[in-house]
Amino acid sequence: MVSFIEMRNNFKTIVTLSNLGASIYDIKTVDKDNKIESILYTTKKEEDFITERSYLGKTIGRTGGRISNSKFKLNDIEYVIKSNDPNGLHGGIDGVSYKEFEYHKVEAEDYFEVKFSYYSNDLESGYPGDLIINVIYRLYKNINKLTVTYDAIASKDTLVNLSNHSYFNLSGNSKDNILNHELYINASKMERIEKLIPQEIVDCKEIYSFKNMHKIGDYINDKEIIDNTNGYDYPYIFDDDTIDKFNVLLKDDNSKRILKIKTSYPTVVVYTCNYTEDKIMNNGEVMTPYYAVCLECMYHPNTINSDFLKEKKDILLKNKKYKETIEYYFGVEND
Repeated sequence: MVSFIEMRNNFKTIVTLSNLGASIYDIKTVDKDNKIESILYTTKKEEDFITERSYLGKTIGRTGGRISNSKFKLNDIEYVIKSNDPNGLHGGIDGVSYKEFEYHKVEAEDYFEVKFSYYSNDLESGYPGDLIINVIYRLYKNINKLTVTYDAIASKDTLVNLSNHSYFNLSGNSKDNILNHELYINASKMERIEKLIPQEIVDCKEIYSFKNMHKIGDYINDKEIIDNTNGYDYPYIFDDDTIDKFNVLLKDDNSKRILKIKTSYPTVVVYTCNYTEDKIMNNGEVMTPYYAVCLECMYHPNTINSDFLKEKKDILLKNKKYKETIEYYFGVEND
């Protein structure tokens, strides 16, 4: 049965999780006037969150992003991902995003925690090995911070690249699009995309770079971007990939809300809700392009099939521990 679990902290932040895909259904924070509103572009109704297929707030995997031609070779064995997308999107049609996880809630002195667990069978969606996945959310009481930690262990060598696919909109209840949101990414390099698959590492030229913070809408309608991906949909490689660094900063000048991100992952995929479906969202309107930005921290997507990436971090060896973290910090400018 699909469940929804709510956590609140001393900053009036409200986080609603779901065991469907170990996901974030909603996050509400205060704005400059202390008004509590949603900072996610999410469905108006919980039942639509269950049936949507845009990965709203879901854990994506076993591998986030696309796997070229929906297949990969590991230990000289070729595996085919079961997918409606020609490039094995977000773990394929039987990925973890819409699985019902078991969960356990804990309240400690400094935080609330929900631990989601799922057992993925050998060859589920085409991936080798039984895989135990834990997704742990912590909302801190006296720091306005939500952390998500992924840990996993497999019975065979396999691929794992887990992330969260929340659609952020800091305007409050998605009252406006995100084109005037300002975005900073500590990245001088990115992956060039061709037919939605990374081809090589390149320097970020002006229309792609967020190294100098600017509005998402400044270059989004550039012909090169529109013709290629219909908006931003690119992996950015952090200049400093230590978890101590705020590598991503999102800001809305009207509400003055700020979102900062630290992560142990080396890249973030920026996706600006370029493609939509017929769902009523929390602003009462049908899902619309550019009403959210996804900030998917992960390993380089499609590493297994990329000749230009020598370090294959997405390969999880048998009985080795997978553990990565994303930290979301909420605030108001000048608070």
